[in-house]
Amino acid sequence: MAETLTQTFARYAEDAEFREWNESRPARYRFVYVHQDDSVWKFSREDWWKFVNRTIRNKGTYSLPLSKHLPNGLKKSMDSYESNAVRNVHLLDWTLEDWKDELSAI
Repeated sequence: MAETLTQTFARYAEDAEFREWNESRPARYRFVYVHQDDSVWKFSREDWWKFVNRTIRNKGTYSLPLSKHLPNGLKKSMDSYESNAVRNVHLLDWTLEDWKDELSAI
């Protein structure tokens, strides 16, 4: 199915908004690992920023994408992994304010 003109403009606007946000702050993290229950998802900085913004627009409601989900073998090794290039996020009981605060944390 072809993308509509509205969807194309929205995608370009979101990309421009990310570039503007990204240029205004130092890149502290390359990746964000999201932990929820016994599962882990891996996001690039840009993908995480987009996900956080969509979640804020949805008033804190989200659905983690299957495409970012890590297989079981990798999940175990990521539980204790810490690095300057990685941010680990545990989503248990996050509120809309937590999502808004996340934009300044990444």
